[in-house]
Amino acid sequence: PDLTVVIPEAGGQTCGEIRQSTAGHVNGDGTCNAIQSVERQCCPGPADLCVFCKGGIPDLTVVIPEAGGQTCGEIKQSSASFITGDETCYIIQSVERKCCMHMASNLADDLSLRIQMASNFDHGIDCASHNADWSLCYSQLFMFEYAGNEAYTDNNFAIYFSSIHRLLHVDHPDFEHGHVVGDLTYIKPTASFKGFEPSSEIILPVVFEYWSVQESDKMPRFFVVDSRDDSTAVIPNTDTEDLHDFVIPYTSSMKTEGDNNVPMTAENRYTRNEKLSEGFETDTSTRIIPTPFRVEVGETAQSFGIVGVSLINADLLGKLQSGAEELVSTITMKTASDRDHVLILTIGTLPNDIAGTESYTMEITAEGTTITASHEEGLFYGVMSFLGLLDTSSSRSTMPVKEMTIYDKPRFDYRGHQIDSARNFRTKESVMQTIDTMALYKLNNLHFGLSNDEGWRLEIPGMEELTTVGSRRCFDLSEETCILTQLGSGPDASDEPQFYSVADFVEILKYAAARNVKVAPEFNMPGHARAAVVSMEARAKKKRDNSYRLMDPDDETELLTVQFYDRSSIINPCLDSSVRFVVKLVDEVVKMYAEAQLGLDVWQFGGDEAKNILLGAGYSAYDLPKELPFSKSPACIQKMQEDPTISIDTDAANYWALKVNQILAQKGIREMMAWEDGLNGMMKEEFEIAEVTVNFWSTLFWGGTDVLVEASKTGFGVIMANPDYLYFDFPYEVHPEERGYYWGTRENSVAKVFSFAPENLPQNAETSVDRDGNAMNITTPVWPAPVIKGMQGQTWSATVRTEAQHQEMTYPRVLAVAERAWHRGSWELDWTPTQNYHGTTNHVPKDQLATDFKGFNTVLGCREVRKIWQRLGIAYRVPPPGAMIEGGILIANTELPCTRIQYSLDRGVNWSEYFAPVDVGVGKYVSLKSLSADGGLESRVVNVDQTECLSCQGVCESNPLMPFSSPQVCGAGSTLQFPPTVPSKQPTLPPLASEFPPTVPSKQPTLPPLASVANTVSDSNEINSLFKNPVGNEFFCGDTFSSVAETCLVSKPCPNGLSGVCTDDNRQNQGCFKVSQCAAEYEAAGATSTEAYNTQQGTSSDERCRICGEEQVHSENTVFFEGEEFLCREFDGVFNEGGKGADSPSCTLARELYTDTCCIKSDGSNAAPAPSPTIFDGGEYPTLWIMNTSGAVTKCSLTVALACAMMTSFFRMWF
Repeated sequence: PDLTVVIPEAGGQTCGEIRQSTAGHVNGDGTCNAIQSVERQCCPGPADLCVFCKGGIPDLTVVIPEAGGQTCGEIKQSSASFITGDETCYIIQSVERKCCMHMASNLADDLSLRIQMASNFDHGIDCASHNADWSLCYSQLFMFEYAGNEAYTDNNFAIYFSSIHRLLHVDHPDFEHGHVVGDLTYIKPTASFKGFEPSSEIILPVVFEYWSVQESDKMPRFFVVDSRDDSTAVIPNTDTEDLHDFVIPYTSSMKTEGDNNVPMTAENRYTRNEKLSEGFETDTSTRIIPTPFRVEVGETAQSFGIVGVSLINADLLGKLQSGAEELVSTITMKTASDRDHVLILTIGTLPNDIAGTESYTMEITAEGTTITASHEEGLFYGVMSFLGLLDTSSSRSTMPVKEMTIYDKPRFDYRGHQIDSARNFRTKESVMQTIDTMALYKLNNLHFGLSNDEGWRLEIPGMEELTTVGSRRCFDLSEETCILTQLGSGPDASDEPQFYSVADFVEILKYAAARNVKVAPEFNMPGHARAAVVSMEARAKKKRDNSYRLMDPDDETELLTVQFYDRSSIINPCLDSSVRFVVKLVDEVVKMYAEAQLGLDVWQFGGDEAKNILLGAGYSAYDLPKELPFSKSPACIQKMQEDPTISIDTDAANYWALKVNQILAQKGIREMMAWEDGLNGMMKEEFEIAEVTVNFWSTLFWGGTDVLVEASKTGFGVIMANPDYLYFDFPYEVHPEERGYYWGTRENSVAKVFSFAPENLPQNAETSVDRDGNAMNITTPVWPAPVIKGMQGQTWSATVRTEAQHQEMTYPRVLAVAERAWHRGSWELDWTPTQNYHGTTNHVPKDQLATDFKGFNTVLGCREVRKIWQRLGIAYRVPPPGAMIEGGILIANTELPCTRIQYSLDRGVNWSEYFAPVDVGVGKYVSLKSLSADGGLESRVVNVDQTECLSCQGVCESNPLMPFSSPQVCGAGSTLQFPPTVPSKQPTLPPLASEFPPTVPSKQPTLPPLASVANTVSDSNEINSLFKNPVGNEFFCGDTFSSVAETCLVSKPCPNGLSGVCTDDNRQNQGCFKVSQCAAEYEAAGATSTEAYNTQQGTSSDERCRICGEEQVHSENTVFFEGEEFLCREFDGVFNEGGKGADSPSCTLARELYTDTCCIKSDGSNAAPAPSPTIFDGGEYPTLWIMNTSGAVTKCSLTVALACAMMTSFFRMWF
């Protein structure tokens, strides 16, 4: 911290100006006071008299005033000096700085947070009352545990965090919430807040907009801000990239009641993998990614081994020579020698059916390989294809190659990949690594996202604030030193530069050009431009320079953008300074391309989402600001008055697109690109520039086919960038632990990307499902086939914060994009007007699709991912294995061939290699993971046990690449019953059932946490409130109702002389009984070991299944589940609606839910039912109990530990 600085007067002159500071030092009572610091300035005078006054920055006297006997520094002698009035130098004192505890740290260091998902629907919350879009909201619990030994009673703090969903409500009288800008949100105490008691916990029920099914929705780095000294401190357990450090694992993947997506359990995954892997190719010697146009292999073709590769006539590669030679060296890892296999490059004429700039032929023989092309680009790709044939992971001294002839040409001229370096920065080295991969797999256009709301990433000489402010994120509400933190980046700016210098960018351009990759820079505008707008505002404040200002200071328009920003997110198109900004920007970028000896041919304008979302239909019923952008900007009002034909407020993006287009045309740039919605309603004829291209990003299920037809009518070029197939910030599969957004689809697997038909968009309705897991029904419009210029994958980075995450999300999906962009599959159909496609139609030759994918996937897994990992250092995603247990036999498989599988029988302590089906024993719980061939990369761990539904056969027989759909999964054969409030469409056991068994306390996500302060609740209204909590915090023990578990820890005799006490031993034995005693009672009653086991499993029809239960005495009208007693008669307002006692709806419903699932005493009396304990992995657990007050005879049916645990969870969730 800064400390008090006092400059003693000497001769009337001092060396500094006293200024107020927010730094502080510790007083004797442990508080910090604001103190003063000095702005260091040099005293005038002869330099030789004050040798330490060099550079105008002398050290100065520093004195720390005593305060209560304690100070924050130690006085030490210094050789610094300052100039006095008589021009003499005096030795003065300075201080060794020692840190005062910032006030925010006082709380943050003793605080931890856990977030528990509650419910996306059926939570009883009136979402509309909180102004939720389309009345959609979900509930969670924020559980703050305070570990301090002393009470913390200050309320001068707020807890800030990033939330991708709007926080709508905090259901706690002691806390309120607020929104700053973007995703930056806070909660803070109200006046009623009494503080954190020592070793206590505060649970905040919170409500957010929409839904949450991925754990990555929760951003890390929650931080405390103390208003007394404006200090910040991150809550330690949230300062992580392992979200499970503070997010309790989600137990449901259901977004809405109509969500038919099936969670990818280990068993479902096994079934899918089994279909994908049937007939895997074993001979991949002639397969290349991407697939060539034509490959000819003679009957007498021989295989041979090579040591290295040498290029002959490499100078014919021209500007691509260095890139080709570097990639050859990188992939082969060999130095040139006489033993190398030679690639002879020649320029010549190609057959008519493949003629083109990037086309080539390649004849491979043992004596050497000849590559012929008409242009250097073709020669380059011929070399890349030869590298694609090499198995670099071979343990042999040579790499095998087979004789063949290849005739090859690209499908599309534009084959691209997008990097979003704006939201989260990608290093220069990472970008170059991406370019290497693009070159190897023949992708030739890098869409380089350099600006967005969350960051500006390129140095622009003359507008330095774009990087000194706009590239830095921190907690500075003035935004004069940085833009406000977003996307979980925390309160402090990174120590490393988060932008590309001019030299960096020029180096990237040269590197890409040497690998036939064109770089199109994207500077998004007018929307998604907040980093630029704020940077220029900081410039205006600091330098009083409005030359490049992008926001009208008099504009009072209120709006909310898609990412929850205000008008500072959109460049005001009516300002002359905005035009000057673009002119300056284009000029500087053109200079950088020129320095790289390149022309700037393509400019990506962005243009998307420049709107106020509150004008949408989902908000129409609410009293919210419904103002058009710039509708209150004096500059825009004046411009529209001067020219009535201009509608800036409704067409800001279109108006600005034409302005920028004029500038680009003047600068000689030939092509302007934009996101499709940025040019909505416009035609090519309106633009001065030679070529205009749109990135198409409408989803198929939202009418994408019709939007594509309209785009084809504009004259713009079309690049397919479909979110539901080509966005790599979406999950690989339907599972809460998968990273990414999911607004366009719940999964973009490698198989789905591979199956995408870019030139016949309706066809994809037959091979994929919509966002909710439902079949689509698309009829091809009566219109000529839209002309597709190309396609590209997108790795947006909102949830992708690290390089490792970036690589995992991008690879290997980008190789599937390369395949489709270069090669049209034989199974792709032509655009046929009036043709209808649906999940049940059979127009697509799915056998050809499956065969094609199997070949691709074999090469991908056995050769290419090893290559990019071992040669380029790209840590690709290793998919988790699929697995089943049948009769104690574990069977497992993997989506990616040549991937290893390991399993563990002790929850990950020890791992064994899986080679073939293995006997793991009956009733075992098994953990599994996949590994790369060398063991250097691992998948996430998945779990399976034989209690999971074994009837889940969820893959369409006719189409193994088709995602699961609910009618095909867990239909007939599943005996599990779910509460009627859980949609009957739920196709399998509750999600993650196998992954979080009840025997692992830390993984039991739906049970309430152990509270640190016991609090017995007696008031019926309060009980009722707790009862309606979507997760449920109710604990019952005998006749005591408590909101926390510790009440059940109080020693209390069990009824009828049973030993033991009410316990909550890791939540395994809740209630007044000892399961071990019950097990002993079974055997004492003479049950055979087999019958005892069946009894414990809840599958016995033997009378002895109720022996132990008869020994316990309970209230007359009670409902039991998981050993917890619900008193229907005694608790009015909770279970006793209207005084109905055992006939109350809650008790009746509980009986209906569980009667057919558990052992019931069937003699018609009101005695207690039997607790049927379950032996599970060496532990004993109570199953669900129910009082059969009707006296009807019921039977013991399937009750296994997993089912009981999850049904309990659903019962809690329902309440």
